[in-house]
Amino acid sequence: MPGPKGTYSFLTPVEYKGVIKAKVDAFNKQPKELMTGSLWGATAGGDMEDVKKFIKDHYKVAQDYKCSYCQQRIEVNHNGAWDAEHIIPKDSHPQFMFEPRNLCISCKDCNLIKLNKPVLKNKTRSTFADSPDDYLICHPHFHEYSQHINIIQEAGFYLPRTPEGVMLVEVCGLLRFVLKYADCEWDSEQLAIQIHSLGGELISAAPSARFAIMAMMRTLLDEGLRKAALLAISARVDKFAAA
Repeated sequence: MPGPKGTYSFLTPVEYKGVIKAKVDAFNKQPKELMTGSLWGATAGGDMEDVKKFIKDHYKVAQDYKCSYCQQRIEVNHNGAWDAEHIIPKDSHPQFMFEPRNLCISCKDCNLIKLNKPVLKNKTRSTFADSPDDYLICHPHFHEYSQHINIIQEAGFYLPRTPEGVMLVEVCGLLRFVLKYADCEWDSEQLAIQIHSLGGELISAAPSARFAIMAMMRTLLDEGLRKAALLAISARVDKFAAA
């Protein structure tokens, strides 16, 4: 939602305090040529380990244990289950390594797929971009997720609504969910549940989403019939082989 003086905040930024703040301030006061993204990877057992933990602990709660990119909810307190995510990659822009609005948490899969892919419209920008219009993707702090992507839960399908939504699906590989879903094993009861759920989605969906949902329902039915036919043929072959 719009904040004071045109700022945006859909995610509460971390606020550094005490020793944590002193360490972050010391990093930010360095000459830019001394800043490097490799510092983040050297936090285990190092001087910045507590800073990294502080950041993860904040965003786990602020995001309700949901990945910023795929919105999967993983209610696990162990920090190893989450990655502290730099929205603008720290390797290309180390000066934003501890900028609160450049931080969130993500699931490990989204973080691994996204890696160092560019998210800024101006890749050479040296000052922090604090406007939604500065980004190619749907930004956790500056964009309302549901305005850019419609998640069809039953099929794990991420239906983009805007160019930023399209880029987020591409950058974070969100098609991986529907591809896994399409390869599920045949189960007539499960198929009925899935079709029923998609029917509910269809009723409440916006006109722009209805074609995609109907296409998924047709694919489910066609694939279900194909798998059922193959099982029937297999059973018949086994029957004759045993005779």
